[in-house]
Amino acid sequence: MSTRLPNLIPPFRYTMVEEDLFRGGFPKPRNYRFLKRLRLKTILSLIPDKPTPELQDFCERENIHMLRLTVDRMKEDNIPLSYNKTILALQIIIDPENHPLYVHCLDGADVTGLVIACLRKLQMWSLSSALLEFSR
Repeated sequence: MSTRLPNLIPPFRYTMVEEDLFRGGFPKPRNYRFLKRLRLKTILSLIPDKPTPELQDFCERENIHMLRLTVDRMKEDNIPLSYNKTILALQIIIDPENHPLYVHCLDGADVTGLVIACLRKLQMWSLSSALLEFSR
Protein backbone atom coordinates (compact mmCIF):
# COMPACT_ATOMS: atom_id res chain seq x y z
CA MET A 1 0.00 0.00 0.00
CA SER A 2 1.55 3.29 -1.04
CA THR A 3 1.06 6.50 0.82
CA ARG A 4 0.40 9.43 -1.42
CA LEU A 5 1.85 12.78 -0.40
CA PRO A 6 -0.19 15.92 -0.98
CA ASN A 7 0.61 17.78 -4.17
CA LEU A 8 3.03 20.69 -4.23
CA ILE A 9 1.01 23.52 -5.75
CA PRO A 10 2.77 26.85 -6.31
CA PRO A 11 0.82 30.09 -6.01
CA PHE A 12 -0.74 31.50 -9.18
CA ARG A 13 1.91 33.14 -11.39
CA TYR A 14 4.70 31.91 -9.11
CA THR A 15 8.23 32.38 -10.38
CA MET A 16 11.73 32.74 -9.02
CA VAL A 17 13.05 36.27 -9.59
CA GLU A 18 16.54 35.41 -8.42
CA GLU A 19 18.13 33.35 -5.67
CA ASP A 20 16.06 33.74 -2.48
CA LEU A 21 13.52 36.07 -4.12
CA PHE A 22 10.20 34.77 -5.40
CA ARG A 23 7.01 36.37 -6.70
CA GLY A 24 3.46 35.39 -7.47
CA GLY A 25 -0.18 35.71 -6.52
CA PHE A 26 -1.85 35.71 -3.12
CA PRO A 27 -0.98 32.43 -1.36
CA LYS A 28 -3.90 30.12 -0.67
CA PRO A 29 -3.90 27.20 1.78
CA ARG A 30 -3.26 24.73 -1.07
CA ASN A 31 0.04 26.61 -1.73
CA TYR A 32 1.40 26.47 1.83
CA ARG A 33 3.13 23.11 1.48
CA PHE A 34 4.95 24.44 -1.60
CA LEU A 35 5.90 27.71 0.11
CA LYS A 36 7.13 25.83 3.18
CA ARG A 37 9.78 24.17 1.02
CA LEU A 38 11.20 27.61 0.10
CA ARG A 39 12.15 28.16 3.77
CA LEU A 40 10.91 31.73 3.56
CA LYS A 41 12.00 34.31 6.07
CA THR A 42 9.60 37.04 4.85
CA ILE A 43 6.39 37.42 2.87
CA LEU A 44 5.72 40.89 1.47
CA SER A 45 2.03 41.40 0.71
CA LEU A 46 1.05 44.26 -1.62
CA ILE A 47 -2.69 44.02 -1.04
CA PRO A 48 -5.69 46.22 -0.15
CA ASP A 49 -6.88 44.27 2.90
CA LYS A 50 -5.30 42.43 5.79
CA PRO A 51 -4.00 38.96 4.94
CA THR A 52 -6.37 36.09 5.61
CA PRO A 53 -6.28 34.44 9.04
CA GLU A 54 -5.08 31.24 7.30
CA LEU A 55 -2.06 33.05 5.83
CA GLN A 56 -1.33 34.73 9.16
CA ASP A 57 -1.49 31.34 10.92
CA PHE A 58 0.78 29.76 8.29
CA CYS A 59 3.36 32.52 8.74
CA GLU A 60 3.19 32.21 12.51
CA ARG A 61 3.61 28.41 12.39
CA GLU A 62 6.53 28.64 9.97
CA ASN A 63 8.16 31.61 11.72
CA ILE A 64 7.81 33.77 8.59
CA HIS A 65 7.86 37.54 9.05
CA MET A 66 4.78 38.96 7.33
CA LEU A 67 4.94 42.50 5.96
CA ARG A 68 2.07 44.30 4.24
CA LEU A 69 1.98 47.48 2.21
CA THR A 70 -1.60 48.57 1.65
CA VAL A 71 -2.18 48.83 -2.08
CA ASP A 72 -5.65 49.43 -3.53
CA ARG A 73 -7.14 47.06 -6.07
CA MET A 74 -6.10 47.50 -9.69
CA LYS A 75 -8.27 49.64 -11.89
CA GLU A 76 -8.27 49.39 -15.65
CA ASP A 77 -6.28 52.58 -16.18
CA ASN A 78 -4.42 52.91 -12.89
CA ILE A 79 -1.80 50.94 -11.01
CA PRO A 80 -2.47 51.90 -7.38
CA LEU A 81 1.13 51.99 -6.19
CA SER A 82 2.59 55.29 -5.05
CA TYR A 83 6.21 56.30 -5.49
CA ASN A 84 6.76 56.10 -1.71
CA LYS A 85 5.29 52.61 -1.42
CA THR A 86 7.39 51.47 -4.38
CA ILE A 87 10.53 52.76 -2.63
CA LEU A 88 9.51 51.06 0.61
CA ALA A 89 8.83 47.76 -1.19
CA LEU A 90 12.24 47.96 -2.89
CA GLN A 91 13.97 48.65 0.44
CA ILE A 92 12.35 45.53 1.88
CA ILE A 93 13.25 43.45 -1.19
CA ILE A 94 16.91 44.47 -1.38
CA ASP A 95 17.56 43.94 2.33
CA PRO A 96 19.23 40.52 2.59
CA GLU A 97 17.93 40.22 6.17
CA ASN A 98 14.48 39.60 4.64
CA HIS A 99 15.60 36.74 2.37
CA PRO A 100 14.37 34.25 1.33
CA LEU A 101 11.41 36.48 0.45
CA TYR A 102 8.12 35.95 -1.37
CA VAL A 103 6.46 39.10 -2.74
CA HIS A 104 2.88 39.03 -3.95
CA CYS A 105 -0.18 41.09 -4.78
CA LEU A 106 -3.68 39.73 -5.34
CA ASP A 107 -3.03 38.18 -8.76
CA GLY A 108 0.76 38.21 -8.95
CA ALA A 109 0.78 40.39 -12.06
CA ASP A 110 0.37 44.15 -12.14
CA VAL A 111 1.46 45.45 -8.73
CA THR A 112 4.06 42.75 -8.14
CA GLY A 113 5.22 43.06 -11.74
CA LEU A 114 5.72 46.81 -11.37
CA VAL A 115 7.75 46.44 -8.18
CA ILE A 116 9.96 43.75 -9.73
CA ALA A 117 10.41 45.84 -12.90
CA CYS A 118 11.57 48.72 -10.68
CA LEU A 119 13.97 46.32 -8.95
CA ARG A 120 15.40 45.39 -12.33
CA LYS A 121 15.91 49.06 -13.23
CA LEU A 122 17.66 49.52 -9.87
CA GLN A 123 19.89 46.61 -10.91
CA MET A 124 20.71 48.53 -14.11
CA TRP A 125 18.69 46.32 -16.44
CA SER A 126 17.64 47.87 -19.73
CA LEU A 127 14.12 49.29 -19.90
CA SER A 128 13.04 46.63 -22.40
CA SER A 129 14.30 43.82 -20.14
CA ALA A 130 12.65 45.37 -17.07
CA LEU A 131 9.37 45.64 -18.98
CA LEU A 132 9.63 41.96 -19.94
CA GLU A 133 10.00 41.20 -16.23
CA PHE A 134 6.84 43.24 -15.58
CA SER A 135 4.83 41.12 -17.99
CA ARG A 136 5.93 37.72 -16.55
